Formats: sequence, structure tokens, C-alpha cells
Amino acid sequence: MAESQSINRLGATQLRRIFDPERVARLIQIVGPHLVGGRRCVLHIMPLAWRIGHIAMEPHALWELYGESHDRMVLLFPDSRVAPHSLGMRAVIDPYFRIQETDEPGIMIMGHVDAGILEQQNLTWFQRGPSGLLDNYIKRLIETGARPRHFEVPPQVRDAARDFCASRGMTDSDRLVVLNVRDRNFLADQEMHFYRTADISTYVPAIRHLLDKGYWVMRLGVDGSVPGPIDDPRYVEVWREPDYTTLLDPGLIARACFGITCSSGPEAVFRVLGIPQIIVNCILQCEMWTNPGDRLLFKSYRTVEDGKPARLTAMLEGGVALHADAEAVKQCGFVVEDNSAAEILASVEEMDALVGVAETATPSCDAGRFLEIGREYQLFLDETGHPRDARSLTAALTQFAYALPWTRLSVANQSANPDFLE
Repeated sequence: MAESQSINRLGATQLRRIFDPERVARLIQIVGPHLVGGRRCVLHIMPLAWRIGHIAMEPHALWELYGESHDRMVLLFPDSRVAPHSLGMRAVIDPYFRIQETDEPGIMIMGHVDAGILEQQNLTWFQRGPSGLLDNYIKRLIETGARPRHFEVPPQVRDAARDFCASRGMTDSDRLVVLNVRDRNFLADQEMHFYRTADISTYVPAIRHLLDKGYWVMRLGVDGSVPGPIDDPRYVEVWREPDYTTLLDPGLIARACFGITCSSGPEAVFRVLGIPQIIVNCILQCEMWTNPGDRLLFKSYRTVEDGKPARLTAMLEGGVALHADAEAVKQCGFVVEDNSAAEILASVEEMDALVGVAETATPSCDAGRFLEIGREYQLFLDETGHPRDARSLTAALTQFAYALPWTRLSVANQSANPDFLE
């Protein structure tokens, strides 16, 4: 995240200024009305609430960690008039949280910093930043063996999605797949994010396969997203529709048989709602857990030295999973290529075949070896871990989410990358 990277460059004096007593007192003043009454409360600051992935995954992790032990969970958002957030995800999380907004950037910047967890009387101030929150949540899953719980979708979100679909001629019995393709027009001024992008044209055979099978395909996006070269009434780019509103996104996802996503925000909405997805053009990272019905198709990694297909063990040992930008991954010794159209089609055909199939009966690709490598890497993180950058004020990642025992690769992953699990 570019925002948290800038935090890494702060010196000790600047850090003390972020948490100076006057600013902390101002924070308590802002959220104070939610903390009264002797209730046990947890507070978390969310500077990135304007991004749909963060407004999905951070509240979900906080709810899983503290929902049963605390009477009230309080989130501090940036002012939505300045940084608009997803209306749909706001409606999803509203029943679980008290949300306060502020237009004071000095307060919000605290939310990036891993300063620890403060317990003071009835208040738990969770101050580990977004990465620290996910790290703590994944650790809970690994240690307890519990499976993720999921948020409910409120009636107003379901109704908005139903009305939107009906107005296009889609009936309640029609099958829907929701698609998200992140392209380089999103945060175009921040090249570090290009590691997670893809080309919509490579998805066309998979989309046409679904249309031929009778599915509707609704694609999520933002203003400026590259249009897909498909002219079909059952292919809808929802953000371009005149009646589109961000209230629709989680409702459409909840309505879907499955999703085709990538390493970008909407995949987090699928996760926290428990809707199956095939995550294609997936990048190797520590903090993104999956549900049992999900499948992973990683981008194709190659070694810088000789251009040969990379092995998962070598990438993990090199620290690739700690990074979210291509240049840092290159410094680890690897480069990345997007999935081909044939690979995406194969993975989508697999997901189509899994619709309605019981989890215990679903095939997987070398799940044992993939999980074995994940467990070995988690053991390394537990015992030694990668050297920590002493300048970093964001959370050090200590958990590998893909080691969770229900994580599954797409069969297409091994076909595309036969050396991946060697």
C-alpha cells in the first residue's frame, strides 16, 4: 500500500508526533460517545475504508477476533464526503459496528502504524494497522482450527441487487457469475499496484463459455476500467449502467453462483460473504485467506536468473509472499506473467463443474503437497521468520494464510505451472 509505505519513512520524532498526547486526546474525544456506558469496547482506525477490500476484510477480522468478547466494536473512517466508501459494504457491516467518521488526516494516519494493542479499563485500542489485523486473525484460525464465519447481507442490499437484475430481464432462477478484472487504469499513478493487474481481453473466452452455458456475467469495476469487448445482453458492466450505485456490489456477489476475481478488493467481499470464487491472476501473499469452496490460479512466476518456471518453495524462501509490488518481487529473484486466456478458461470451466457439488466431493490439485509446503513455511515464520526491516512501522507478517488446511489450488494451476510444487 502506498499509504503505509510512506509511513515507513518516518523518523522517531515524526512517529512521536503522530501519537502525541493532544492527538490521542482528540481521538478519544471523537470516538468518546461510542465508548460510554461501561461497555467493553474495541476501537480500530481504518484509513483505507474507501477501498472496498479494506471495508470488507478489516471489519470482518475485527468481528471474528472481538465480536464475542466485546460489547461494542467501533470503527473510525475517513470522512466519506472526501473519501467515499462502498455503500453496500457499509450496509453489510453497519449491524455489527458503530462507525464514526472524521476529516482530520492527522488522526487517520495513526491507522497505518503497528503500535500494538492497548488495553485500558474497558477499552481495547487495536493499533496494529490493516496488515497486523489480518495477521492476528489468520493466527487465530491457524491456532484454533476454526473456519471463517461470514457476514449476512441485509435486505436493502439484496433488494437493490434483485431489482437491478430484474430490470435487465434476469429472473430469480437465472444463474449469475460476478467478474472483477483489475486493470492499470485503477490507481494508475501508483505503478506498484500493476503487479495485481490483468488484461480483460484474456478473459473473453471464459466469459463466452459462461454465456454459452446460460449464465449471466456481471462485471464489477470503477470509472475508467477498460471495457470488455463483448456485446451480449447477459454480459453487463455494472459500473457503466446509469442506475448503478455502490450499494449493488455485495448484493450481486451474494446472488452469484461463483465469482471470477483477482488479487484486488472485490475478492475480499466474496471471502467475507462466503461466496465461492476462482481467484485468477492471483499473487503469492501471506495475508489473504480463502474459503473451502474457493480455488487459486496463481500468475506464472519465473526466475530472473534463467527465466525458468519458479517453484513455490523457492519463492517462499526468497520472501516473495511478503511483497505486493513487482519491483520488490524482482529483488527477491522472480518476475511474474499474467495467466493466459486458455488458463483462465480452464479454471472457470472447473468452477462451473463444481457448482452444487458438496465440498467433500470436490477434486483438488495436489492439495497435500501445496499444504505441506505451506505448513513448512508457517513453521519457518514461527521459528525464525524473515529479517525485519528496522525502519518499518507497519506490522511484520508472521502468518501464511495459504497454509490453512481448506485452501485449494485450481487444477488449471498445475497445468499452467507444472514445476510449481516441485
